[in-house]
Amino acid sequence: MRKAVKIGFIGVFCAVIGLAFPVFNIFSKQLSMDSHENRLMTGLPQVLQSPLRELPRNLDNFLVDNSPFRYQFVLVNAGLDYALFGTSQSDQVLPGKDGWLFYKDGPNAAQPMANYQGLAELNDSADTLAEASAGLQILSDKLAENGCTLVLDLTPSKDRIYRECMPDGYPIVNEENRTDLLAAYLQSHTTVPVVWRYDMLRSQARQNADRLLYYKTDTHWNAVGALIGLDGIFEALDMPTRPADSYPVEAGGTTTGDMANVAALYASLPAEETYVVPGYDRMFEKDSRAVRVIGDSFSEYYMPYLQARFTNSWREHIDTFTTDVAEHPGCDILILEFNERSLDKLLAILEQF
Repeated sequence: MRKAVKIGFIGVFCAVIGLAFPVFNIFSKQLSMDSHENRLMTGLPQVLQSPLRELPRNLDNFLVDNSPFRYQFVLVNAGLDYALFGTSQSDQVLPGKDGWLFYKDGPNAAQPMANYQGLAELNDSADTLAEASAGLQILSDKLAENGCTLVLDLTPSKDRIYRECMPDGYPIVNEENRTDLLAAYLQSHTTVPVVWRYDMLRSQARQNADRLLYYKTDTHWNAVGALIGLDGIFEALDMPTRPADSYPVEAGGTTTGDMANVAALYASLPAEETYVVPGYDRMFEKDSRAVRVIGDSFSEYYMPYLQARFTNSWREHIDTFTTDVAEHPGCDILILEFNERSLDKLLAILEQF
């Protein structure tokens, strides 16, 4: 009797697994879902072209990535983990309070949680700071010789800005973190305008709790936070700005945050409002100088405002940076933008000068 039950169970299991493929293919239009995973899925050509030693692993990845009802099961599993245990299935996403998601230590992350806590072992040595300031000054001087003004823009992550929403298991050990110390050193040891708007953004977040500056489920600031950050650059260039809380803000639509996508929580958490500042292009006189921005994804969010203030401005990703920029800037103002998760990249670039 027990043997028959076991055989019957195995048969049912195999039937369910086997029928999943034809059922899914028959109703593929109704059941297919867009991939929200921040990676390339394993395709059949990758399996067929694999060396023999990598074939088992790639075949397994292919079956997992292309199995029927994959996204439905992933969504259900991620939603249950989040709702019942407050956890995330992604090693890069840390669930906070009230629906907030924060960037955690992932495989390529620059220890954002340690930086948030202000752990001293993360801070740069005196020699590293001295070398970085010397390299920054050399870069600025070379650009100035070619008619270009350099501005270094260090953009804050949202964890300390909205520290009240961080989980309790990550206490702040030191108020001054690695970025605070690096920014202060560069400001005092070079003639380069170094923009670090943490204090302003933190103050605005506390004074206007209902006027969010960062997305709850995305790594980035929103249009309001980006404008406040950009105003620091304008002030460094002696250009007019307005008080941070005086800009008119309107809803512009909705979006799904990148961390909600990576953690498969885009169906569990609500979409977020996007914002616009109506009439910004008419608030200030247009500047005729050419502005070149080389930065990470944070600078992408303030480009519409920058383009509204200057007749000629454009953005390139920081990975395109070469030392040739110093001799051939091609602009009147060069903005180098690094989020504080990218400080190691900043130091690596400055080591070249």
